[in-house]
Amino acid sequence: MSKYSATFLFIMLCTQVLAQAPNLTNQVAANRAKNPLLLDADSANEIDDLYAIAYLLKLDEVNLVGITSAQWFHLYSGDSTMWKSHKLNEELVALAGKTQLLPVVPGADRIMGDPWGGYAPRQSPATDFIIAESKKLAEGQKLDVMCIGASTNLASALALDSTLHTRIRVWVLGFQYNFETGVWNKDEFNIRRDLNAANYLLNYEGLELHVMPISVAKQYTWPKAETYAHLDKSGKEGAYLKTKWEERFGDFDSWVMWDVALLQAYLDPSQGTQREVATPPENVQRKVWMYEDIDEAAMLEAYWEVLKGK
Repeated sequence: MSKYSATFLFIMLCTQVLAQAPNLTNQVAANRAKNPLLLDADSANEIDDLYAIAYLLKLDEVNLVGITSAQWFHLYSGDSTMWKSHKLNEELVALAGKTQLLPVVPGADRIMGDPWGGYAPRQSPATDFIIAESKKLAEGQKLDVMCIGASTNLASALALDSTLHTRIRVWVLGFQYNFETGVWNKDEFNIRRDLNAANYLLNYEGLELHVMPISVAKQYTWPKAETYAHLDKSGKEGAYLKTKWEERFGDFDSWVMWDVALLQAYLDPSQGTQREVATPPENVQRKVWMYEDIDEAAMLEAYWEVLKGK
């Protein structure tokens, strides 16, 4: 075979390989569209919920079926925390021009069970919505439920419908986890806002559960000055998000985008790695998925590309 024939054959083989190789963009889009997503958010607590929702609402390829509003009551929060979150969730959906298209549903304003424990469900429009949406699935689908605050609404829905766990997959932001020792730490804001609900999820055998611990999410820290520069080029959503940062945490020079980290790792699995771990010793012993790392650089690039509409 001449060197020219060999070169031609090599080029043809490379062309075939490239033609058969999966397109990463298409893979990500397919992952986003496969299962419907329901987001449960305590948006009035901190600002990263708002940044997560604004990003999500720009992704038309995601089958987002609704946003439910979560409580975040504590000593300094004042009353009606769920309604404060609900108002902001409605604002963001209106800003995106999707008020008539996307349900925003109020949840419970109190924890599951009692202050000393227990799993009595806190029924609300959100629990009814979660259950109803899980029954609309096409064959082979599950409803992905993501809690970026306390998991009161989801845990209550599971307690109200004993078959719900067969129709959903769950992602939560919360806990801390030491991968060297395998030790969990429940002293974390979202978990402490409803420890009963968190334990209910951990104890629920057969429930697919993915956890983004704050010990990993903290890698995704945004400097204020750099963020503002991007927001100034991000239209009405950018102006809104910049205003909220100034109103709530204007003295902070940076912010950890906890909720955005979980959302982006879910939407693009190449941006986060998970491993199976055992539940805490005080809980029912089973395996759940725990994020052990995120690609914060790739996440940041993708975030601004979407928000700026590139």
